[in-house]
Amino acid sequence: MRFVWAVVAFVLAAALIGAGIAQRTVFLGPDTATVRIDTPEEQPYTLIDAEVFRTHSGTQTLEVAGTERIYAAYGRTADMEAWLSDAPYNHVTLDDQGSAVTEVVQPDGDAEFEGRNPEGSDLWLEEYVAEGELSTRLQLPDGVSVLIASDGAAPAPADISIVWPISNATPWAGPLIVAGGLLLLLGVLLWILGIRHVRRSRGPRRKGPVLPPTEPIAVGAGRRRAAVAPAEPRKELTEGGDDTAPDADAAGDGDSGPRDDKGAEGRANRRALLSLPVLGLTAALVTGCSPDVWPQVTPTPTPSPSATVVTPENQQAPALTDVQAARIVEDIAATVAEADENRDLDLAGTRLDGVALAMREVNYRIREDVEDHPAPAAIAGEKVSILLPQAFDEWPRTAMLIVEGEDPATPPNIMMIAQADPWSNYKVTTIASMEASAEVPELPPSWLGSPVVPPDSSFLSIAPQDLAAAYADVLGRGEESEFASLFDLEADTFRVAVEEKRAQTLESFNETGAETGSIEFGQEPGDSDPVALATLGSGAIVAVTVDEIETVKPTEDDAVIKLEGDRAISTLTGETTTGTGVRTTYTDQLFFAVPAPGSTERIRLLGYASGLRGAEILEEDE
Repeated sequence: MRFVWAVVAFVLAAALIGAGIAQRTVFLGPDTATVRIDTPEEQPYTLIDAEVFRTHSGTQTLEVAGTERIYAAYGRTADMEAWLSDAPYNHVTLDDQGSAVTEVVQPDGDAEFEGRNPEGSDLWLEEYVAEGELSTRLQLPDGVSVLIASDGAAPAPADISIVWPISNATPWAGPLIVAGGLLLLLGVLLWILGIRHVRRSRGPRRKGPVLPPTEPIAVGAGRRRAAVAPAEPRKELTEGGDDTAPDADAAGDGDSGPRDDKGAEGRANRRALLSLPVLGLTAALVTGCSPDVWPQVTPTPTPSPSATVVTPENQQAPALTDVQAARIVEDIAATVAEADENRDLDLAGTRLDGVALAMREVNYRIREDVEDHPAPAAIAGEKVSILLPQAFDEWPRTAMLIVEGEDPATPPNIMMIAQADPWSNYKVTTIASMEASAEVPELPPSWLGSPVVPPDSSFLSIAPQDLAAAYADVLGRGEESEFASLFDLEADTFRVAVEEKRAQTLESFNETGAETGSIEFGQEPGDSDPVALATLGSGAIVAVTVDEIETVKPTEDDAVIKLEGDRAISTLTGETTTGTGVRTTYTDQLFFAVPAPGSTERIRLLGYASGLRGAEILEEDE
């Protein structure tokens, strides 16, 4: 019966192991799914919609070929459609059956499109450039599309496919192989036990005494006594009662008991040896199995508490992401550094605008004639520590950033950047250095963004459009200003620095010109528009500019003002002396944290930068 069960175990083991191996070989399904993009017409761009990349779950692999130069980028679908609004392109979407279809989109108007290189646009979240063939892995969320092009003028590559990994796991292959191996071991064990039982059931067998060979008896003619053969000596028996005579062993009597036992034992050993390769193969298959052949038990993640941010109704998407901001700031820092070194205003204009560009223009003019005049402070681009983008789907767009540099001893930069339209890059409009003791108010997360506060908003302690004038009055009158109670003057180191500078300038002027001239200090709001982004506490971060004005006049008819002592002013005015006077303007770029009305907090200065903006000779009647 043991042999029967052993055979049954062998059959079941073969079936289970075979089924497990078949699941990983002949019955194994494909591990990828591929969608090929068909573009029947040649266009400079191909836009693959976000829904195409969501056809299957998992990481997407984009494969592109067909032209010498291949360009690919991904970004928000709305941004890409805005960038392509004036260009023809192939738009790949899904039809009702879930298949990829291509539609040619033509721009409005009859103007011929001359091409535009998409490389380097600030709208893209990431971009790739390759020669001949491009393959990259993506994991695009909903609402993000991919743009394919060559150089914006030549036709876009036509050989495009998207590949997804799909699960072909066989979670029962491992258990089946293991179960088959265990049954195989059981069958071998039953077979050995069966052989052992057969051997024991025969019982012990002893050899009888060896009889001498029979000889014929000689019979004589008469009555004679037969000769008696001498008796053979007694043979000694071994302990087991077996005869040790070599003749008996060599005689080969008919008792085959010992040979049968040895043969059965040999056959059992041979079967055991034959089962070893099978067991080895099973062990190799089991140890070489990947996790795909085992059932996976995924633990349920435990949610961790986090700050709750309620998204306002009808909130639009943020203008920038953290990845975009880091790339943009890095490029701004490198571009402006090169422009500063070469005094290249056109290059600086690709990344600066407004008052930030105007300050660079003045510095470049002075450094053309005054070699030892200091260059502008470098723009930090190492790390974006704080990003507050405007939540806005249209243009122009704005964002506030606080950026750290390589030197930890250098104060971080706080800046406002703006993008005028989908085809323009972001440019710095206002920039300053952070106050050492500045405390940034609580801000919305960068993935949520913030709305721009209107200049005339009444939901702040002071409207953004009135902030520059109020602070200019504080600079001129100090604590006697009617607006002094709105500002945190104790933490305002810039106001103190302005007062000290004016005192030193007045003292130096009085040493030589007190009897023949006069000097006056004034301040007024700058010519740039305020920019305000809302914070979480119903306040706002507001960027404004204030102009400080120094006016020096002669008080006697024959007196003159000498300008050669200040080569920067002499360069800007083109004069070395003047009999009418000179007006010098310094522009302050200022960032404030403005609280909500009724708040116990005061307006805090977050950062400032000041520099020479211009100088002019006064007219006779001024």
